[in-house]
Amino acid sequence: MSINQRALLSRLGKPAKFLGVSVLVFASGLVAPVAATRHNIAGATRAEASLLWPAEPPAQICGNTALLDGPATAPEGAIIVPAGSNSGFNFNQPGATFWFEPGVHTLGDDVYGQIIARDNTTYIGGPGAIIDGRNLNLYAFTSSAQDVTIRHLTIRNFGRGLDNNNEGVVNHDAGDGWLVEYNTIINNDGAGVFLGSNNIVRYNCLKDNGQYGFSMFKMPIEGDSAIKNIVLDHNEIAGNNTDDWETREPGCGCTGGGKFWDVNGARITNNWVHDNKSVGLWADTNNIDFLFEGNYIADNEDEGIWYEISYNATIRGNTFLNNAWVKGQRNQGSPAPAIYLSESGGDARLASTVSGAAKIRIYDNYFENNFSGVSIYENANRFCNSNGNTSKGYCTPFVHPTLIPEPHDYDYLDPISATHPCYTQVSSEPYRTDCRWRARNIEVTNNEFYFDPAVVPCAGADYCGVQALTATGADNLPWSPYTVAGIQDEVMFNANNKFANNHYYGPWQFAKRWGERISFSAWQAAPYLQDAGSTSDQGGGPGPVGNLIDDDTSTLEDSVGYWGGWYNANVSRSTEQAHGGSHSLRVDITDSYWGVEVANYPGYVAGSGPKSVSFWVRGGVGVPSNPKLVLEWRGDSGQVLASNAIAFPALTADWQQVTASVDAPAGTSSVLITLVGSGSSGVSFYLDDVVIEEDQP
Repeated sequence: MSINQRALLSRLGKPAKFLGVSVLVFASGLVAPVAATRHNIAGATRAEASLLWPAEPPAQICGNTALLDGPATAPEGAIIVPAGSNSGFNFNQPGATFWFEPGVHTLGDDVYGQIIARDNTTYIGGPGAIIDGRNLNLYAFTSSAQDVTIRHLTIRNFGRGLDNNNEGVVNHDAGDGWLVEYNTIINNDGAGVFLGSNNIVRYNCLKDNGQYGFSMFKMPIEGDSAIKNIVLDHNEIAGNNTDDWETREPGCGCTGGGKFWDVNGARITNNWVHDNKSVGLWADTNNIDFLFEGNYIADNEDEGIWYEISYNATIRGNTFLNNAWVKGQRNQGSPAPAIYLSESGGDARLASTVSGAAKIRIYDNYFENNFSGVSIYENANRFCNSNGNTSKGYCTPFVHPTLIPEPHDYDYLDPISATHPCYTQVSSEPYRTDCRWRARNIEVTNNEFYFDPAVVPCAGADYCGVQALTATGADNLPWSPYTVAGIQDEVMFNANNKFANNHYYGPWQFAKRWGERISFSAWQAAPYLQDAGSTSDQGGGPGPVGNLIDDDTSTLEDSVGYWGGWYNANVSRSTEQAHGGSHSLRVDITDSYWGVEVANYPGYVAGSGPKSVSFWVRGGVGVPSNPKLVLEWRGDSGQVLASNAIAFPALTADWQQVTASVDAPAGTSSVLITLVGSGSSGVSFYLDDVVIEEDQP
């Protein structure tokens, strides 16, 4: 029985049916009703119409001939395109309908063999009709023609080796009004399909393409969005980025199941997005007013959905399974979430017709065994006209010009344009506010989060099984009015970002500010006040009553916690000796001077004022010299305000308690814990039941 099955059975108390509704149990461990509302599962009242996340992929398209095969005979009035070489065929007939005979079609023996589409033209394939680029032709359908329809065709093998980078095979020029449906677009270089305004892409198999299943780009328009009103519905988007462009061009941000760029109004519904060798669905740069609904997003190497420097979106009623395992193991120092919101938020000045609210809302979704959950992030250095902005040449929609000439000098501290208001006036309003893409007005509510570290390959990663609300950066731009601490305060406390009414199963952690991980109860408590109304099957406590330290680091009962060797020392969770329970921390010294750390920089949440410290120690092999437990009291920016060194007694074969009263200085926001001392290789000792708590009056 999987973790989610146990949790649901525990909550609802029904061994075979939930509230009288039959259920399906899938190999992934997903349990969902065959016919029920989201209200029935959660047992909670929803303010809005409730949705049921998909229990199985809603778009099983690839190989589904019942959907993909076209008409066996040509439609009335259609022009028949014979199988074989079509290099001399006359496709220059605007408004015509072409029917491709069953069999393989080719388009000529040079790289630019292609079909130049004309306005109001329809291209239909008979059963088994294939247009094959033979890894010779670059593109299948080109031109900026409008109102083109392509259906029931297999379009394969376009591009030569690594050609078509950042280009599309179908609708190469992002023509408007295209309808692309019931096609198999497979094994092409670049993107299988490009989208323009008023495009509909539905019931397609977009599989194993070199860069993307779909993508889009039009030249930017000052004061407007380049692409508007697109629909992706019931597509299977699988296995894309076979050419591994992120390795070929590190940091390019140019891969995924699909990429959106500079779009206003997108409906992404009922798709099966799986096994892509990068992000599943990636919206990057000034995307506005998106709806992600009813999608089944699973087993993508990186994030399931990445919404980046964009605005106003609703993500509801989706299923997220096993995403970001590869990225999580590759980038162990940061979250690899199922949903990543990077410098994105809600803004009432922009459209919200499709999304339904001038916010980013993530609700009524199901998450199981993704590397992490939802990550909300802002980089203090990423703003318009800063080299921290990787979308060169673009500004936010609120500052003009929004299109900035790219720099000739890429020196990190030089602005892109010394005359742009996001340099000359960035310290004053409205520019101080509007030059930034901001993580604000975000709601993460009424979701189910399941995490089983026995299933997810955490491999010691710090941010496995984490929800995050963080900001980082560097205070290294002398002309910037933004500081890291200021942006952290805004994102954490002043930007209307809220987790609430979620249900957590498994040992979730919660990352705040710099990324310090805290317990569920600390996350819910002041000053963070997140996840009001939420539940956790792990209990709410951070450890012993009043303890600032998480339970595992304090008692070692379920794991080694955050303990790690710092230098010349190894640590392990030991059953040889224990003060309380059945486990303690064993420290083995390997050289003369040694250190051990609680690796959760900049430490546990703590306020100023008197604290009581208690821990238990016991000798092992030999005797360490001058061992101490050191507490570093740190401020909001991680700076050390003061420290206390608490010496061990002479260690013996018996457990001894060490107690101390200390005073955290004004301005304290965290405490970092280390053990230091001297000795010699082969010496060991034990530590257990570490407590730091507020002094009681």
